[in-house]
Amino acid sequence: MIFIIRFIIILIVFFSNLVCANNILINKPLSTLDTRYQYTYDLLSLIISVTPEFGNGRVEQSLSYMTRSRTLLELISGEYIQVMAEAPQPEWDEKLIVVPIPIRKGIQGFRLFMVNEQSSKLINNVNKLEDLFTLSTGSGKNWSTKRVLEKAGFNVITGSDYNGLFGMLSKNRFSTFARGINEVYGELDTQKSTHPNLIIDENVLLYIPLATYFYITPKKPLIAERIKVGLLRLIESGEFNEFFYKNHCESIMKAQISKRKIFSIPNEFISKERMLSLVNQDFLVNTDSNFNQLCH
Repeated sequence: MIFIIRFIIILIVFFSNLVCANNILINKPLSTLDTRYQYTYDLLSLIISVTPEFGNGRVEQSLSYMTRSRTLLELISGEYIQVMAEAPQPEWDEKLIVVPIPIRKGIQGFRLFMVNEQSSKLINNVNKLEDLFTLSTGSGKNWSTKRVLEKAGFNVITGSDYNGLFGMLSKNRFSTFARGINEVYGELDTQKSTHPNLIIDENVLLYIPLATYFYITPKKPLIAERIKVGLLRLIESGEFNEFFYKNHCESIMKAQISKRKIFSIPNEFISKERMLSLVNQDFLVNTDSNFNQLCH
């Protein structure tokens, strides 16, 4: 009897370890106010569900939030975090496995400006790109878009704390804060109780070529293969489009892109050839897309 009980315990431990081996460890959000990565978390769960041949598994969060610099180190080791969705950066490309499928279809390059209500008239007077350069803009210290904005000619004021940037804008430390359409409305909702003087400009859209790829620890190449297979499978079946627009149409329709003044700046850190290495041009969204049709 004792032998049977021990054998059952061994089997439970064995299969538990087998399932855990297929789990995907991701970075924990900064706080309950930080919803930037929920889309990627949900997408990873969807990828797991359509790739059963790789085994059971689930998405798990790290025990604590990690900064971007620490995230890279932890991804290299693969012990506490295994996957991160990020914009391309040379060091990440060199040291991690990347699946070059733009998981947001480039929508995060559609940037709207969050502004302080008291200084909103400044952006109302913008008629050309050079007018935007006269307004100081905020950015995270280590964000890839910081370099792009600076190179284009923006006066960029940086902060090291994500939530702190909204406080800086509220206190007029800078005049504008460019956020992706996929981010800005949710962020305003979460920050409104703390910073009620923040609003979203309704007149301007800044387009920056941007891509978000899944980066995977080199210690788990099977996870990278699973993500690649799962993404291509979802794209082929049409489920990816359904998932994407379900998550983004509300914000896209709120933005009323066709009524905005659209300005563009280049991004030398993004390769169009790489963005289209596994998908075709139609996969990406652009400012001329008929969103009324796509969202209905």
